[in-house]
Amino acid sequence: MVKTLRYSAEYASEVMDEIPPGYIDKTVCGCGLTSVALENDVHTIIAVPTIYLAENKAAQYPNARYNGKVLAVWGETKEDEIYAYRWFDRPRRLKIIVTYDSLPKVKDILDRFKCKLIIDESDKLLSQTNLKPHVIDEVFKIAEENKDTVSFISATPTPLEYMPPWISEIDQVKIEWENTMKAQPMIAERTFPYHSLRKEFILPFKEKGSMTLEGKTFRKLIVFLNSLRQIANIVREAALNKDECGIICGNSLTNDSKIAGIQRYIAGEMPKFLFITSSGFSGIDLYDSEAMTIVVSNTKRSWQMIDMLTDLKQAISRQRNKDNPNYGTFIYIFNQSIFKKSEEELLAQIDAVRKQISQSINLYDYGIQSGNENGFVPYPDFEAYTIFQGDKYVINEQAFLADKYFILEVRKQYEKGFDINGQFDDATEIKPIILPGIVTYSELVDYFKNKHQNGNVDWGGYETRVEWISVIEKCYSYYHKVWKDYTYAQMMIGNFGYTADQIKIKADKIFQEGRYTRKKAKEILQQIYDELNISRKAKHYDFDEIFNEVKHPASKGIRYVEIVEK
Repeated sequence: MVKTLRYSAEYASEVMDEIPPGYIDKTVCGCGLTSVALENDVHTIIAVPTIYLAENKAAQYPNARYNGKVLAVWGETKEDEIYAYRWFDRPRRLKIIVTYDSLPKVKDILDRFKCKLIIDESDKLLSQTNLKPHVIDEVFKIAEENKDTVSFISATPTPLEYMPPWISEIDQVKIEWENTMKAQPMIAERTFPYHSLRKEFILPFKEKGSMTLEGKTFRKLIVFLNSLRQIANIVREAALNKDECGIICGNSLTNDSKIAGIQRYIAGEMPKFLFITSSGFSGIDLYDSEAMTIVVSNTKRSWQMIDMLTDLKQAISRQRNKDNPNYGTFIYIFNQSIFKKSEEELLAQIDAVRKQISQSINLYDYGIQSGNENGFVPYPDFEAYTIFQGDKYVINEQAFLADKYFILEVRKQYEKGFDINGQFDDATEIKPIILPGIVTYSELVDYFKNKHQNGNVDWGGYETRVEWISVIEKCYSYYHKVWKDYTYAQMMIGNFGYTADQIKIKADKIFQEGRYTRKKAKEILQQIYDELNISRKAKHYDFDEIFNEVKHPASKGIRYVEIVEK
């Protein structure tokens, strides 16, 4: 039975001094449960999925809330560092944050000091593919030894049927926060998400130093993109200054070679462009008053779960600064058509893939038995949906669960937003803002003609088309006219400054379409010539060179200049 705790507080520290034991669904990210664990008066060891998360949390201490040292422990942490912290450097209470794979390093401390054990971001135990089976088994083993006091924490907990049976026997706790708000997506469906990120967002942002979309202005970018190769390509192709870039990614020689010249970000002042891979999705804290979050998803299978699994919720919640006017808003660039398909269609496709994978496993087994395993040709998605155990492949149930969970639950987060830690009592259902898709220069000219007021227009989602907007606005500023032919418009901008153009500009501002007596028309035109120091006497036929269509009618002895079209 699930025990539900309901709080109207903004942070967990307002309502609890210690995290309760059990399997905890905290429902929202950023509610401060980890801070409670690190800042209370209890010896505590927190196990986390990534090195970066351990370092990020530890780097925040000591601070105004807790004047003690927090030790980050991971693969390269030496035994003498742990020993020194344990006996010499530690504060009154031990506070250790350790990666899953290094939990055995601190097991002696856990047992000797009867520390509170917390498995943070517990859904990553089964969804993070780089964790080796023995690491997962060891974490569950140590947790089971402390099952009366251990706390598993996640905002997207793994269903119990996929966890060890003993976890179903401990307390099941769900925390509901009344004080939440809805995250609001700005959705950009694109055929090529990486290309869109670079052309529509990175380059215009770089050129102007800021960007405004749907009334949201931002001067820094937090980009969640789970491909180091693509991040390196974007930095290179957009010619970004690497000193203005930072990255959060796994710590390995291969990764270091890919990000050469880009600094790893841990904490402190955020760079203008911060790129984050899956190593930074969970639990980290980012504080900035000007940044906008962009999440990029590029999947190959049309029914597949977002390539970051359930990490959209995590990614959006990394920004902790509620003074940032963009808090709770994010841009989501994706290439999936799944939002247009029914749940039944998508589930049927998954079932079909499962059958294909099962057949491939049978073929592999047959190949082993007959000595022809080298001739085995796997199904295209074979590796994504299987695990090699012992001497055979088995279906990776977690991979299929991930896809089904996305279809049934997670895609609703993209369409309607989702609860995050906030300041409002009620979270109303919202609709996503759909950013405009592909648009031609000619269409942008029409948009300007229909929307502008004296040359001023709110470009909305088209704000990303910086080069085209610049041409359109300059043409209007120079000539009070815009052209649909992009090449011609650029030529006119290049020609601007010649005296004939200046005559046209001034005449456009003074003369309206309609009739003027020839005498009056020439008087006004002469004033323009005099202002521009043109030594010419104004003639009525000069108007034929200035405007698109001019007539010279006469009526009752009075001669006119009639401007038909400017």
